[in-house]
Amino acid sequence: MRSTETAEAALRKGRTRPRLVRGLALGTALLAAIATGMAAPAAGPQRIPATRPSSRPVQGSATVLINPYVPSSPGALPRYAQAATSSGPPGDAYTPLPPTRILDTRVSGAPLQTGAAVALTVSGTATVPQSATAVVLNVTVTDNASAGYLGLYPTGGPLPLVSNLNWAAGETVANLVVVQVGVGGQVSIFDGGGPTAVIVDLQGYFSPELSGSSQGSYVPLAPTRLVDTRPGSGYLDAGETLGPQSVMNVQVAGADGIPPSGALAVVANVTVTDTTSAGYLAVYPSGLALPATSNLNWAKGQTVANRVIVPIGANGEVTLANQLGNADVIVDIDGYFSGGGPAPTAASLFTPITPVRVIDTRSTSSPLQAGRSLTQQLAGVDGIAPDASAVAANLTATQTTAASFFTAYPQAPRPTSSDLNWTAGQTAANLALMTLSPDGATSVYNNAGSAALVVDAFGYFTPLRPPLRVATTSVNPAVVGVPYAVTLEAVGGVAPYSWTVAAGALPEGMQLSSGGSLSGTPTTAESSFFTVTVSDSTTPIPLSASGQIVIDVLISMPSVFTSANWAGYAVGSGPFTKVSGTFNVPGIGAEPVSTDVSEWVGVDGITNSSLIQAGINEEYSNSNNQVQITAWWEILPAASTTITSLDVSPGDSVTVSLQQLSAAEWAITVADNSTAHTFTTEQQYSGPQASAEWIVEAPLVNSGEAVLAPYYPDVTFSSLSTSGPVNSADLFAMVQNGSQVATPSLADASGVTVAYGDMAPPPP
Repeated sequence: MRSTETAEAALRKGRTRPRLVRGLALGTALLAAIATGMAAPAAGPQRIPATRPSSRPVQGSATVLINPYVPSSPGALPRYAQAATSSGPPGDAYTPLPPTRILDTRVSGAPLQTGAAVALTVSGTATVPQSATAVVLNVTVTDNASAGYLGLYPTGGPLPLVSNLNWAAGETVANLVVVQVGVGGQVSIFDGGGPTAVIVDLQGYFSPELSGSSQGSYVPLAPTRLVDTRPGSGYLDAGETLGPQSVMNVQVAGADGIPPSGALAVVANVTVTDTTSAGYLAVYPSGLALPATSNLNWAKGQTVANRVIVPIGANGEVTLANQLGNADVIVDIDGYFSGGGPAPTAASLFTPITPVRVIDTRSTSSPLQAGRSLTQQLAGVDGIAPDASAVAANLTATQTTAASFFTAYPQAPRPTSSDLNWTAGQTAANLALMTLSPDGATSVYNNAGSAALVVDAFGYFTPLRPPLRVATTSVNPAVVGVPYAVTLEAVGGVAPYSWTVAAGALPEGMQLSSGGSLSGTPTTAESSFFTVTVSDSTTPIPLSASGQIVIDVLISMPSVFTSANWAGYAVGSGPFTKVSGTFNVPGIGAEPVSTDVSEWVGVDGITNSSLIQAGINEEYSNSNNQVQITAWWEILPAASTTITSLDVSPGDSVTVSLQQLSAAEWAITVADNSTAHTFTTEQQYSGPQASAEWIVEAPLVNSGEAVLAPYYPDVTFSSLSTSGPVNSADLFAMVQNGSQVATPSLADASGVTVAYGDMAPPPP
């Protein structure tokens, strides 16, 4: 049954899609790109899909609000506002300080009470500036009569479900803490157990990085054991057990990934074991006097670990001082902070977050068993940036059945280092700056018995420089007998780069230079798939990355025409009794004038004035700052008819099919694959069926071409199907007011992509 024009369709009166008028010349930018073999750009104007409306009407056209709208630089492609998906602000650098005691409730005679919190001023002082975003503290509890825990968090924020220290009755325990600074330059310390004395030693602070400086940036390393004084350990200082009132100088500069010079401070896990009496250990820069602070406290016979961030002193050394009894000492290196100069390859900056629990195996009743590792994704979850390279987190072991240790590591192979030690039945905690795998995950290994693992995150590090990668993924096709040249691109690492072919073969007649130039005169029509490896100039060991490149060598280029209102792909040599295709619905940006864009599938219109077509239209109106999205069908010379039963939104996948049922009867079907809603109508059409098209268009409005709306992402037509032979194919680029505003890719078996602007995109 024939459908009739609705009241909504009347709003579109004057909007028609007449036959295409071919231009006489190829679009300049597309011609230049194809002639030179220029690579598809690795990055161009950002195109961000519009946000789907929070609610959808039952039927009718969808209206998408443009605001909030973030304009880019003048004349650049507008874009929608969106939530940050990377690290956001540049991040903070670390400033180490001489260890300074800033709280000792034993002196004040006011121990922290059960369920109470004390606010401690840490910034805006003579040593820590107001700009500090986080502080590093060594926190110790002692003089307690019952078990408990402490939780540190930014003052003014809610009490989070996290802990930093856990202790048993009568135990003296220390732990390093990284905590965001809150209201008034303060951090709050909450007592979740019985009354206890609290001692806080300030170690340093994070604040915004000085522009152009790498000083204070963190370089995460794979955990490595440097020192183990136990006899026969095989590590440095084996057999050199520390006695009472003794010190040990450890050379860290030049060891285990730390540069010989230029490192500001080292991050290490220090463990004492085989202890013959209660005691404590102080770790400080060599060459300085013994500070009146401590880093580790233990009882006789205990094995205890604590993280330290200590400035590197004279001759590249740090000093460990033991006060009482004998103790073997183990030092595991985790990373270092840069002292400035050229940024190290893996240098990163810190972003504090509101403390959050990211792992708790008690919630799933799945403690970590002996000899097993738990791998957990951390980057991109719980407020941690997707490109995080390391996470500052507190590891806690509880419900422990045997003496054991945890090792946190980025990926296999597991190192011989450790991060947390405990005895059977003990609940113990230790801070870790956990280096993440390239995929953003961490693994935690348990050595013996079973133990519940709890991980609380306090911030993350993101790289100053992106990792090395091959940025070129596709290149424009070459033509047999025509000279070709393109330069492959890489990002990250340290330039200059060196290129090689790692696998596969280049097209005959072409070669790849070490500088990344792919050039030559191809001799054979073929599709070549090959893998390239790029190496950078990082010293002493260059970084490398690989990527696959695809290049098509064609016998000849297809015809490319220009039009004032069409861009896309068409085939001739009909008659065509059926045509179909699937495309994505783009979002559009605001312009000073009203703009339109349509995506459609049709028959005829190139060599004649007939045309049957159907598709989607996005129209921006500057009078109300809104975009109206409608589905429609049209048979010239009549105006288009709106399909009120389809509600379409940006990002939807739409399939259009036109099929001849009889000599003059056609079925028009428009299906929104994203909502599973379909519209079909049967209409009379008697055109010559000479061509089939898949088009992005600026429709005619009152006999004049509309301004093409800036749309994003690119529109890709796929699953192209026709009933007639496809022995000639034409591409169309749209030119308005002397500028190429829409450009198609070369078509392949997957379809064709039409990009906004004058750069040819790669085939889909």
